[in-house]
Amino acid sequence: MVRLQLRPTFEIPLDQTREQAMEALQRVHAARPRTERFLVFGEYGELHLPSEEHRLWSPHLSFYVLERGSTSLLLGRFAPRQEIWTTVWIAYLAMACLVFFGAVFAAAQWTMGSPPSAVWVAIGALFVLGLVFLTAHFGQQRSADQMERLRGELEAVLADARLTATERVAGGNPPGHR
Repeated sequence: MVRLQLRPTFEIPLDQTREQAMEALQRVHAARPRTERFLVFGEYGELHLPSEEHRLWSPHLSFYVLERGSTSLLLGRFAPRQEIWTTVWIAYLAMACLVFFGAVFAAAQWTMGSPPSAVWVAIGALFVLGLVFLTAHFGQQRSADQMERLRGELEAVLADARLTATERVAGGNPPGHR
């Protein structure tokens, strides 16, 4: 069964502390020649696909290393590239505003005894919201291969950094990832 999740997330518990894990990730980052595809900032990092492989729905992988007692937890999240994600959220915000104001205007029309024709604006905006969500889900399914590739690259980075995981916890594998 494929889960409808806008930003698939997973967790990898690490045996090392957050500071040890971040130092190791910083060393790997510094040793890599193409650092624009692998970025590390404090306790946050990103993995990107080469720009020549970008499709409209191509993801990137962001990850955080969080403290968990004497160990740490790597929280990974797949998301669309920033320019696509921004466009999606602008569309969501615009449609949410249209739903709200269409419903308010329809209620005002109804209380004044007029036919609430503005309700069609709210219904149309809800329809567009559904289309945006389904389009995002379709794009996520089409980019499953790229999400698996980014997850593999993260695993390679963790191996290069000699970070050991106590276990692998699948909190939301990429579509098609088992």
